[in-house]
Amino acid sequence: MKRIVMVGKELRAIRARLRLTQVELAELVGVASNTVARWERDEMAMRERKARLIQGIYATGTKRGKEKR
Repeated sequence: MKRIVMVGKELRAIRARLRLTQVELAELVGVASNTVARWERDEMAMRERKARLIQGIYATGTKRGKEKR
């Protein structure tokens, strides 16, 4: 299985497309909102497990038409 790496810019774009706040995304993935902020500023590396979870949330959200156009 390919290793998943997500940088802050990519995370911010995904969150924006899903119209989620940092607090809302944090609640969905089980972390503190300041952790999401630190990921987005590339101050803290995201574990692969969380990156996969966020990609799954994104894939599900876009399939349901929740993506911002």
